[in-house]
Amino acid sequence: MRLTLRARQVLALAFVVLLVVAASTVAHLANVARLALAAATEEGELMARQLYYQSSRVVAASPIPAPALLQQDPGIRALLEGMIGYSHTVVYAAVVDPADRILAHSNPKLEGGTLPPRESLERLKTRSTLAIVASLFGPPEVYEAQVPMRRGERPFGTVRVGVSTSLLKQELTHAALYSLAVALAALGVAIAVGLVVGRLLLQSLRKIANGMDRLTRGEYGTTVDLTRDDELGELAARVNQLGERVHAEQSHWQSDRARMEGILDSLEDAVVVLNSKREVVFCNQTAEGLLEGELVGLVPADHPLAPVVAELFDAGIERRNAAVKVRAADGQSRELAVSSYRIPDGNRAGGGVLALRNLEPVRAVQSLVTYSQKLAALGRLTSGVAHEVKNPLNAMRIHLELLKARLGGSQPTVRENLDVIAQEIVRLDRVVQGFLKFVRPEEIRLAPVEVGALLSEVTRLMAPEAVRAGARIAEDVVPDLPPVAGDAELLQQALTNLVANAIQAMPKGGTVTLGARVGPDGSVEIRVADEGVGIPAQDREKIFRLYYTTKSQGSGIGLSMVYRIVQMHDGRIDVESEVDRGTVMVLTLPVAPKSGPM
Repeated sequence: MRLTLRARQVLALAFVVLLVVAASTVAHLANVARLALAAATEEGELMARQLYYQSSRVVAASPIPAPALLQQDPGIRALLEGMIGYSHTVVYAAVVDPADRILAHSNPKLEGGTLPPRESLERLKTRSTLAIVASLFGPPEVYEAQVPMRRGERPFGTVRVGVSTSLLKQELTHAALYSLAVALAALGVAIAVGLVVGRLLLQSLRKIANGMDRLTRGEYGTTVDLTRDDELGELAARVNQLGERVHAEQSHWQSDRARMEGILDSLEDAVVVLNSKREVVFCNQTAEGLLEGELVGLVPADHPLAPVVAELFDAGIERRNAAVKVRAADGQSRELAVSSYRIPDGNRAGGGVLALRNLEPVRAVQSLVTYSQKLAALGRLTSGVAHEVKNPLNAMRIHLELLKARLGGSQPTVRENLDVIAQEIVRLDRVVQGFLKFVRPEEIRLAPVEVGALLSEVTRLMAPEAVRAGARIAEDVVPDLPPVAGDAELLQQALTNLVANAIQAMPKGGTVTLGARVGPDGSVEIRVADEGVGIPAQDREKIFRLYYTTKSQGSGIGLSMVYRIVQMHDGRIDVESEVDRGTVMVLTLPVAPKSGPM
């Protein structure tokens, strides 16, 4: 998260105040701790001396043993109990002999026992302030105010008053809480003052900063509304000028970029643009669909295009139509023709452009054209042969008619034989005619064909024949279909044959549905469906053979012509049929390229 200048100013002021207040608080607490320790020491020594004077007076006035005197004297007992009740920090008061055996104690149950030695308060006072604070706020301990007693020239014992650090800490806690409250109040006041001062001082800068922020977000029409005669006003005017200039440049750049991207996306070739750091900055739609995944950043070292990029940038070598195999987005390996172009920037490469062309469609089209040319040549050859057969047939028919005229009323058997010969000649002539029609040379003229318009034209042509047969034709075409690469006249002929067969397959009438959609592989599927008698499974593989027919008056030419036309378009035709339920003919045709020759 980016902090504004105002926020940084407030935080800096708060931090300084916090340091000052923290240092003052710590110093105050240390001073309070030392004063509290001094007061506890003074109080403990005062009580110890009072107990010392009382004990010395009792011991000096009576010759009986000292322990009994101290324990039975009501003045000492009252003084011991009063010390505990009066002081908030004293936990015990006792008189012990030189062996630390308790002669008198504020807790009578402990008398006669041993009181372990404790560190004196005077010694604690000699420590550093930090050590004193650590002792007071650390684990609970007991320190003593000690006054030695003598009887004559010999040590008699010691008066010991115990002071607890935990009780001292309780008193110091109140002072610490008060100091903390003062510190928090000071910090709050400092932050409030910082906010007010920052608001007053940085209001103009904030307007300028907001204007710059809007410019960085692309709001290039934004202006900073700040009318001042000082440096901030001049800075605001410069920001406004910068915004206007950037807005004009950005509009021009976006227009050029959109136009360029539109041109590159419309290309059939894939285009990849790299900057001076060899990072991919643009891929057109063809490149994204052709390459496996989207190229982002640097081209990986193991990518097939990496050597071409290295040669372009390191050695300045530009390739033209170099064959490179890459893994496509569909997971298959494809061979591409790669051309590389250097974008100069002085003596170094300022960037590069890779143009990639998929060789498979090019080779497929070349193969299709070659196949079509070969079929045309074969058709011309076989057509000549068929003509040579047809001419003798015509002569045979003429001479057969002359022979029948000369014989006149000859024997009936002779007439019957002549009729059989005439029928066979007619049948043979029909076969030759069909063969000539099938092998007639066809030069395929590929162009983008709109499937919807093609099916509408077929419907218009075949609607009268459907009405005469008691049938109708319906269309089911998916909108926005891509055009197919084909010869519109040949495709219309093939679809007309299929519709005619569909009408003939419905002697009781029905609906012929012409449909079109995009197939799973991206090609276009054209479907001709009827509600007729269907095709038996044993006949489905034979229906596309030349002269094969299941009709008494059929020639066996129509479906063969359809199959031939589909093959010429590098497509395929599939049959789906159920007896007594109908048949669906599915033509699959390739999509026309976006640009370039068919």
